Amino acid sequence: MNKFKMVLLFVGFSLFSFAQNANISGNISTNNVQRLPFEERKLIGDTEVREGSPYLNGDDFKKVNIPGYSSNVPDLRYNAFSDEMEFLNGKDTYSANKENGQIIKFIDGKIYECLNYNLEGKDKFGYLVQLVHNPEKYSLYKREKVELLKGEKSPNGITKDRNDYYAKEKDIYIIRKNETFTKMAKNKKGFFSDLSLKSDEVEKFIKEKQINFKSEADLIKLVTYMNTL
Repeated sequence: MNKFKMVLLFVGFSLFSFAQNANISGNISTNNVQRLPFEERKLIGDTEVREGSPYLNGDDFKKVNIPGYSSNVPDLRYNAFSDEMEFLNGKDTYSANKENGQIIKFIDGKIYECLNYNLEGKDKFGYLVQLVHNPEKYSLYKREKVELLKGEKSPNGITKDRNDYYAKEKDIYIIRKNETFTKMAKNKKGFFSDLSLKSDEVEKFIKEKQINFKSEADLIKLVTYMNTL
């Protein structure tokens, strides 16, 4: 596969509103509007080799549903290193423009939401995995991230040099209430303190269900219960 990607520059139109009009030459165009410009940018240099993969869900492009857009959208895959949704047009790989509030549902059930948010005093803009969605109460997200680590030269010339390689960072769980995003605490005490939460029902639930704050399934269970109160 071509190891280049093309970054779509918007001129007032959303990528997915016209993606169905992509022609076989690899150019994407609207019905009666000039072709939109692209900027070519290398992902990896021709001589560079990287071990591992930035695609946590596999390298394949998969069918998606995007509420509010045409059903005829290109198959996508999530790049956890660049934090971009990628798609194929011909043999070339492109990255889709990010839109705040856009929800992308993969057929395997995994849901990504693109959000502008502030976490621990830092502004963020990117994709989060949607685990629990309740705009009126609490929502739970997971931030996935892959980093690129530097390879090492062989110290003796006998063993092989190690190439740069992708490594998965530890997932970060984020709880949202209204427009406040809070990093999920690692224990019950921190959880109640960070959310300024006072609830005998929640405390009882945590104790009875033996909620493990390191377990994604337990966090989903906890936030889902909180939304019933």
